[in-house]
Amino acid sequence: MGQQALRPAAVPLREIALVFSRIGISSFGGGLVAWIYREAVERRRWLPDREFLSGLALSQVLPGANMVNLALYLGMQLRGGWGALAAVLGLLALPILVIIAMFEIYARLRGLAAAHFILDGIATAALGLNIATGVKAMRRSTDAFAVAIALAVFLAVGVLRWPMLAAVLGLAPVSIALAWRAPHG
Repeated sequence: MGQQALRPAAVPLREIALVFSRIGISSFGGGLVAWIYREAVERRRWLPDREFLSGLALSQVLPGANMVNLALYLGMQLRGGWGALAAVLGLLALPILVIIAMFEIYARLRGLAAAHFILDGIATAALGLNIATGVKAMRRSTDAFAVAIALAVFLAVGVLRWPMLAAVLGLAPVSIALAWRAPHG
């Protein structure tokens, strides 16, 4: 708790924008809170723990995307309105540009059979990773009912091609009933 935060005017806008740009472009798939915490609290000591956690809690209860709210909060704490703008633009600008570029590449290549072949391979690899993650989680689970429900969801959606809504509406009541009947120790 003995961390010394810098005065807001001491953090240049350019530094705020660069830090949030690096976080935004390198954090596809989540984990933003940990990245932002490491940069803002541990590495740069912009804020003490308590102030960061207050901002995180506030960002989660306000409407909107939590990490955008957190970037707004941190930017405001560091440099006011301009800091908030620098943090949010830093966080979002590069990922948006990457998505636009990916769309443009796809739009130009979508008529090519090779592009579909490559995308099918990527989708298959992603499916394999998801299945492997599920298998690892089921191996660690000692709850046979949870494993059964996970397999039922896989079969319903992956094999039988049920819409996700139908699978949830059909299997959620079963899952809840099994959890309710299970002994709680």
